[in-house]
Amino acid sequence: MKQNEYQAMTERELLEALKTDKHAYSELVSRHLETVGQLAGIYAGGDSDFDDLYSEGLMGLMNAVRTYDESKGASFSTYAHTCINNRMINSLRRSNRIRGSEEPIEDLEVAELSSPESILLSNEGVSEVMKLAESRLSPLEWEVLRCYLEGKSHVETAEELGVNAKSVDNALQRVRRKFRK
Repeated sequence: MKQNEYQAMTERELLEALKTDKHAYSELVSRHLETVGQLAGIYAGGDSDFDDLYSEGLMGLMNAVRTYDESKGASFSTYAHTCINNRMINSLRRSNRIRGSEEPIEDLEVAELSSPESILLSNEGVSEVMKLAESRLSPLEWEVLRCYLEGKSHVETAEELGVNAKSVDNALQRVRRKFRK
């Protein structure tokens, strides 16, 4: 199937195509990169914060694609937005930027984000980003990322790759740092 055919598909069609076609994954993720950028822009306190939050949001989006269940009643867009938002808030809580806050942070209306990074990612698409990531990640980091995107736990990943769970965690942290760059 050609790229423009994926662009013409609805989210529901893309979700169905995910079962047999890995290119549908790239199209689905690329449609929601703007949401990642907007939410990172809302929560960021500076350029480095934006990059960190964008990376976390991207991981949340990839997780949303992997775990979405239509039978739960939410649209994919709503589910993806929630996963991205929660991932960013959890990151901020871990970094003590939101101390003791148990209340959800309300989403703000934001004008279209036009940072160079978000424009580049939107134009290149996720498949290009993943190709770039594969070229910059070590073989272990790439395999850990692959397992993460397949929904495997740290323990399952460690067993599959023949390393310990701490090595998996460390590799995933390095992947996040490299995504930020």
